[in-house]
Amino acid sequence: MLQQIHPRTAPASLPERFELTHELDTDLTRWAQIRSRRTLERDRGYRARKHEVERVLAGFEWDLAEPEVVRPCPLGHETARVVAWNVERGKRFAPLVGVLSGEDTLAAADVLMLNEVDIGMGRSDNRNVPRDLARALGLRYVFATSHVVLAPGDQAERGHGVPNGLSLHGNALLTRFPVRRFEAVTLPEYTDKFHAIEKRLGEKRALLVELELPDGPLLCAVVHLDPFSPPSHRAAQLGRVLAHIERLGAGRVLVGGDLNTNTYDLGGPLGFTLNCVHKIGRFGFEGTLDQYMRPDEVFERRLFDALRRRGYSTAGFNDRARGTIYYDINDVDLITKAHDYVPAPLLRWLERRLEPRGGMVPLKVDWFAGRGVQARRAAVIERPTHDGQRISDHNPIVVDLALARPLEAGLVASGRLGSRPPGHAALPPPRQSRVGPANLRLRSLSPKSRQGRN
Repeated sequence: MLQQIHPRTAPASLPERFELTHELDTDLTRWAQIRSRRTLERDRGYRARKHEVERVLAGFEWDLAEPEVVRPCPLGHETARVVAWNVERGKRFAPLVGVLSGEDTLAAADVLMLNEVDIGMGRSDNRNVPRDLARALGLRYVFATSHVVLAPGDQAERGHGVPNGLSLHGNALLTRFPVRRFEAVTLPEYTDKFHAIEKRLGEKRALLVELELPDGPLLCAVVHLDPFSPPSHRAAQLGRVLAHIERLGAGRVLVGGDLNTNTYDLGGPLGFTLNCVHKIGRFGFEGTLDQYMRPDEVFERRLFDALRRRGYSTAGFNDRARGTIYYDINDVDLITKAHDYVPAPLLRWLERRLEPRGGMVPLKVDWFAGRGVQARRAAVIERPTHDGQRISDHNPIVVDLALARPLEAGLVASGRLGSRPPGHAALPPPRQSRVGPANLRLRSLSPKSRQGRN
């Protein structure tokens, strides 16, 4: 369900702020002990609370009011800076705030597209990460739930000893610009995450947020694809997002996030081993490592073909010389996770082969793709730290978008400039049946009734 909230068209009853809540705490603790999805679906207590679970999984949270402390705009009116970053739950919150407010490139961001964001998870001190981060930085925010988590975390996050609160996990967008509308697109799961090591309910959702830039609307799609699936499945997930954007009639679009183009099927040891044998047989060991920085050429080509078919470009939007995550044998957390999908003999062999590289190899898994917009500069901020503390296992990626001059801005708004990809006809405006005020009024009588319909 698309939420239109532009102040000129939204009804007065739509709140500027809304926080997700639920009272499932004791239920979640009990459901975490259930071993199979079939048993869960038969559980009387789960059936009684399933509507509430579905409400939360389809939920949003936001604060779209003008911030009390307005973030300065150092880039002027000719450039909009966008950062995409998998922030690894936001569990290192103080360093995260420190980097986003103190590192020159990141502190100048107008838009933050964030993956792996927690609300009420013990591993991140039960903090509301998107809300608290937006307040610290003087930005608006929108959050979309992907999962209700039934575990302390993944394999490397089990020892913190802090019980979960709301147990929510998803994607968020923070911005200095006004928000016009937002929606989430549910992505098909390759395997049921109820049976994963990090047991959880729900599915990944891409967060679509349309912003009012100085030169007109821009739709931002915050996307996080599945690392534990074959590349073909990731391509299908992204294809669903792109098809949905077409139905919305958006002209200028920026897709960004952790697309997990790791070139593997990490669903288990057998799949990973077969992938390794195939790659090394075809490219050799060094050639296989080189493919990690060029996933669009062979192993993840379907995903990038899906972008090209819809008129999107990655050229100029990404710094192709730098990786966005590392396979690092010195990273204890990463090696702990790797034992779930890499057989021990293969893991030891890889460690020996990587020693000449310092035990580390870069991969390019985080991307931007644009349509109807021009990229001026792209960058990767390598392993940012604050007071010696690492923030995330991913690097943030940055793109500066060119804003139209005043005359051009009028043409953008009218649909005559920058609003359609090469070879595409002009896209129609959003359909009133989906986003018109009358439809919205039915779905936003109150925060409670509105959230129940998400």
